[in-house]
Amino acid sequence: MFQRFYDEGLAQASFLIGCDRSRQMAVVDPRRDASIYVEAARQAGGTIVAAIETHVHADFVSGACELASVGARVLAGPGAGLAFDHHEVRDGEVFTLGDVALTFLHTPGHTFEHVALAVHAPEQPDRLLTGDLLFVGGVGRPDLVGDAQTRALAGRLFDSLQRVMQLDPRVEVHPGHGAGSLCGAGIASEPSSTIGREAEQNPMLRYADREAFAAALLADVPGRPAYFARMKRVNQEGPELLGLVNGMRRLPGIRPAAAAALAADGAILIDLRSAEAFAQGHPDGAINLGYGSKVGYWGGWVLPAATPLILIGADAGRAQDAAVQLLRVGFDRVEGLVDGGFEAWSAAGLPAAEIAQAAADDLRSDSRRVLVLDVRSAREWQAGHVPGSINIPAGELPDRFDELPQDAAIATICEGGYRSSLAASLLAREGLTDIVNVTGGMAAYRALPEAARP
Repeated sequence: MFQRFYDEGLAQASFLIGCDRSRQMAVVDPRRDASIYVEAARQAGGTIVAAIETHVHADFVSGACELASVGARVLAGPGAGLAFDHHEVRDGEVFTLGDVALTFLHTPGHTFEHVALAVHAPEQPDRLLTGDLLFVGGVGRPDLVGDAQTRALAGRLFDSLQRVMQLDPRVEVHPGHGAGSLCGAGIASEPSSTIGREAEQNPMLRYADREAFAAALLADVPGRPAYFARMKRVNQEGPELLGLVNGMRRLPGIRPAAAAALAADGAILIDLRSAEAFAQGHPDGAINLGYGSKVGYWGGWVLPAATPLILIGADAGRAQDAAVQLLRVGFDRVEGLVDGGFEAWSAAGLPAAEIAQAAADDLRSDSRRVLVLDVRSAREWQAGHVPGSINIPAGELPDRFDELPQDAAIATICEGGYRSSLAASLLAREGLTDIVNVTGGMAAYRALPEAARP
């Protein structure tokens, strides 16, 4: 058995590997909602005997402890130093699952303890699970351990890549992340590759010199969310056990008045509706994380840790999925879903607010002093932006509010409207009142005739 599980929102892959004869199985880089692996193993008549970490993860909470609670042995790389029961493998160590041999290769670079996993099974192609060492089209970033270690890790990443690229060109490459992950730059969308294909096509494998490689790598590092450091600590110490091998608890309903009372005590309301619906009316102080695969991703960027969260504006199924996404990035306190949504909130006479909307060409005719706040990534902004706009990526906004003037109307803009609505809700929650969200974003702006552009 070789099965890949993929979280679109975090662009994270985990793997279930097993022996058809012995029915012994292992999960590599498990996510926190571990019941998905337990169910897959049950359906195959197997038992999960190991949870394998290629490294201490920064972008999501690991499910290794959840699997250990039902008998799986946790295996991690040399020097992982996990604060719970585990076995640190040595370079070249072999772990067997019946007829399947898993060989650990110590491949430091993304982190010091990082390992890749060579998988050999009878009548199957040889596979290499590369974790965050080698991606399809890219390589791992070396800066998540700390700035002081970045240059040294970049050099070790080069050495580790040189080592694995000596493998047979036919060996399949199965990385721990896909396109959109913040654990590397330039990652392609294909789920897998081969050593030979990456040797031919991966631009980061064309460098024969360590220093040139490091310079190129460090010149193109994605943004680093503040929550990454927290995730590393959680995974090092071991997250709280929530019994997730048995599935996620059903999200309870909360009456609007009770939700408002919780919000008054510090809980944050997460409005899962579209930007358009949110703009027309929402609970005062709510943050707009429109439902989709990125609720957890953006939640990790902008929500404070250990804060109770209340969901509103989605049906029970979507709210349950949003709660799981938030759980994957360490938000354990999703208290429930507001019964009846915003309609019930409004009918109860609870505090509500709106966000003004404007089309891209409205910015030209606005007589006020309007500051255009572009909340796309720095790379997107550098590729083209509204003249006079300033760039603060949406995920960095909570840490950079003080860079914004208090005497100007602020128009938030992104590529299509999702991030700008999120940003507008963050600004409103911070107390700013003169806010406009640009509908259609830069896509609409670029479609305007040159003379109509602000």
